Amino acid sequence: MQWPDYYPQNCPPAEAEPASGTVYRLVRHNPAQAEDFLSTWEEFPGRFPEPTIRNSGASVYTDPQDIKRLKRRIPQLNNRKTAKGELNPTLGLIQRTEAVEKSHVTWWIPIGAEPWLVFEVISEGRN
Repeated sequence: MQWPDYYPQNCPPAEAEPASGTVYRLVRHNPAQAEDFLSTWEEFPGRFPEPTIRNSGASVYTDPQDIKRLKRRIPQLNNRKTAKGELNPTLGLIQRTEAVEKSHVTWWIPIGAEPWLVFEVISEGRN
């Protein structure tokens, strides 16, 4: 797999596993689009002094309840939609990286992948 140039050394980490399983992600569009799958580094320019292993990936969750908790904790996310997707190894590598939300997973998406094709919006904003 080919990774973006901004990824730091050893990213994705050696412990990361092939993408698989059902995950949930907050998106802006219905249907989901390419720009809904930016890394944290790309999505929030200027927020971090440099790319790290973790912010070079995209955040997804294995428990949809964690999406609801995240939206309660960060009200600016309330207008985002919840999308559900079935990951497969062609879509990159993942690693559980628990944060406040216990089902948090960091997902490193390779150049050329089209993750929006396997996601479907299951809930509009506010919930």
